Amino acid sequence: MTALLQLINISFCHGEKKLFSALNLNINKRDKIGLVGENGSGKTTLLSLINKDSDPDEGEIRQPNSVAIATVEQFVPTQLKQISLLDAVSEVLPVDETISARYKAESQLMGLGFNLKQFAIKVGHLSGGQQNLLLIARALLLEPDLLLMDEPGNHMDILAMSQLQQFLQHDCSCAFMIISHDQYLLNNVCTKTVFLRDRQCSKFELAYSQAKLQLQQQETQAKARLLNEEKEISRLTASAKRLAILGRENDNAKLARKAKSMSKRADKLDANKTVCVQASGLKLSLDNQALRAKQMLIIENYQVMTADLSSQLVDIDQLIIKPGERVAFLGINGVGKSSTLEAILRAHQQPCESSLKIRFHPRTQLGYYDQELRQFDQRCSRIDWLRKHTDVDEEQLKAALIKAGIHYREFDRCVSNLSGGEKARMLFLAFSLNQPNLLILDEPTNHIDLLGKQQLSEQLMSCGATLLITSHDRFFLQQIVTRWLWIDKGRLREVNSDVAFYRALLEPTLTEHLGFAAKGLDTSDTYPNNIQATAIQSKTEGESESESEELILLRIDFLEKKLQTDKRQKIKRQKIALQQQWQAELDLLWQSIT
Repeated sequence: MTALLQLINISFCHGEKKLFSALNLNINKRDKIGLVGENGSGKTTLLSLINKDSDPDEGEIRQPNSVAIATVEQFVPTQLKQISLLDAVSEVLPVDETISARYKAESQLMGLGFNLKQFAIKVGHLSGGQQNLLLIARALLLEPDLLLMDEPGNHMDILAMSQLQQFLQHDCSCAFMIISHDQYLLNNVCTKTVFLRDRQCSKFELAYSQAKLQLQQQETQAKARLLNEEKEISRLTASAKRLAILGRENDNAKLARKAKSMSKRADKLDANKTVCVQASGLKLSLDNQALRAKQMLIIENYQVMTADLSSQLVDIDQLIIKPGERVAFLGINGVGKSSTLEAILRAHQQPCESSLKIRFHPRTQLGYYDQELRQFDQRCSRIDWLRKHTDVDEEQLKAALIKAGIHYREFDRCVSNLSGGEKARMLFLAFSLNQPNLLILDEPTNHIDLLGKQQLSEQLMSCGATLLITSHDRFFLQQIVTRWLWIDKGRLREVNSDVAFYRALLEPTLTEHLGFAAKGLDTSDTYPNNIQATAIQSKTEGESESESEELILLRIDFLEKKLQTDKRQKIKRQKIALQQQWQAELDLLWQSIT
């Protein structure tokens, strides 16, 4: 296997914190590596060292001169927001390559799911997920041998994440290393997993879930070996002491030599005993008092409106939430999930006319997790922030911070300077102290690492609180949710699981869900079960514009991929008639949103 890069005995400190100590890692041609670790373990720093943005304190990074490395930018440069998508990608190449740059940029963008009509859209008008795909296209245009990605899925909607996954699975020809907290993405696109733990890395030739199981097995075996080794050390030490005493009392040189030999054996075992990795000490803990009642929340005949009250997002006929239920709100971006949760929050904080339509049990205590973590937009220390947001005494505050793995030296750190993961843990710490029995969680996993997600899911399942939750993390929801609500075409409806929602979005039955298709087209090859579409209809009543457009774009994405796939085949194998039908439907779909 051709090595692109070798990290040899790398040590690195960030301030007083030692992130790596004698770390070794090889990256080979065509490696697809998922880089996993707790918040603060040094994942982003490792990418920085590989890209030569930082230098190690000790050790060596070997890289042949011919190996090109590209890093996907974290944010869109401000100067790009007023130019077109195509120009923003092609400008990474030198001016003298303008013609070839545009051709390469078009090819790269289409590989990531963009279409010709989107090339002229200004970057500032793209969604957050599309902007992330743009940044990936810019990096790929440099034709790297190794691509480095730090949380590329952040802020991506379902369609953009699907496009990213498809590209990394099937179309990315270079090696890559990706940092992600999305278990589905890691399992589907990575063939190797590197865990950063205790200043070292553990490498597995497996995708994340399988690698995690093997890592856990290794840790269990290591703990068992360590226990046996410590027992043997204790036995040898005790025997050496007894022999030494007997040797002195009986003036027996042979016993004294034997005692010295046993003591040396114990010291050697102690120096070479198995090392078990230490976790960071950061813990998530939720202690809630479950409410004993028949109903926690009742919503009747309520309409969720946009922020400016200009249009209706969701119509709720009746919704009854019982204590202890863990309820997920499903829906595409812009459909009104967060707005629904915020409406429930406002009804509890500021009872008014809506209190007749949104009613709570009198003993309801509510905790709210804002996906933007705006509760931390203030200049105060960790401990001062907890004083403001909890009602416990000073000793309890300090004990809770220490229990959460926060050193007393960090108590006075300003909350606005904390990372997203640190802010999330502070908010859950406040929940633990306040013991709310109704938790409204809007994208709670955005800033939490994979271990933190596992801890959070376990706490949410065991704490007894009622949950209202939105999340793009499908694996996380499947672990904890007991009830599923889908915001679909402006209405709230209950489904048995999330399967119907994801199938409607990501499979070719979309035209039935959209409510339109090309008139007179034979869709037997396009839709399962010979679903026949009859006419182009206008948007379904109550369906938001953003919902309609995203579903249309999903359908366009599917059809364009079918066209591209079919056209790549030999002429005699191509389905020319179907290509014409797909193109006709694409033209109509584009007309409906332009």
